[in-house]
Amino acid sequence: MLDILTRALRHPVDYAAIRRVTTLRFKERIQENENTYSFIFTASKLPDWKAGQHAIFTLPGKRVSDPNAGARASKTWRPFSVASAPHEREIRIGTIIPPEPSSFKQCLISLRPGEPARMYGPYGELYIRPSMQKVVAVAGGIGITPFRSIIADMACEGKDIDFHLIYSAKADHVYKSELDDWKAKLPHLRITYTHTPEEVNAELEKEVAAGDGTYFMLSGAPGMIEALRRSLRERRVPHARIIHDPFKGY
Repeated sequence: MLDILTRALRHPVDYAAIRRVTTLRFKERIQENENTYSFIFTASKLPDWKAGQHAIFTLPGKRVSDPNAGARASKTWRPFSVASAPHEREIRIGTIIPPEPSSFKQCLISLRPGEPARMYGPYGELYIRPSMQKVVAVAGGIGITPFRSIIADMACEGKDIDFHLIYSAKADHVYKSELDDWKAKLPHLRITYTHTPEEVNAELEKEVAAGDGTYFMLSGAPGMIEALRRSLRERRVPHARIIHDPFKGY
């Protein structure tokens, strides 16, 4: 939470929408692979947002609690990247549901069509600015969600910037079919599918070596983001050209 407050002070416009509340209605759940799901929500009037931003979600119709979670028992909200693009006129989030999910995820997967959710935002810094003409995006696992939004928006709006997505996953790559379809429409979109940290580092090494003012966008597990951020800074990539979300995990 402290990180979010610090960022809000530095970028007040990007974080102003955290005060905006929208009541959503659950529409459907899509199982993307063995333990990854997309959850689709609608609303009578959706707010505006920039592709790549995230929001805080609560489930007001559910009792979210875990008597064995200690201090975590009071955390009845979760941040999720919005995986849908604004033109799709729905709110899509993606997350992993493990064999023993948290109380929040138990409630999330039990939602029935029409049941409510509450969204604060979307807000945040992870979006494409007009000055960003070359971008390298690194997604780890379900960290692909904001880049699904960004690339869907690029395909819809014809934003054919130089964009290289490095997408690492231990098993299958969620949203791969859609990503490949959008790639066919965007001549300057490159997608590299990887499975190991070594493959990701090799791709990043080539991009950093080009030294041409590239922006690096990172999304995934906190440990991955910190390792990549540190590696990029050691290679003298300016802090202002490294962009990632403030929240810890999905």
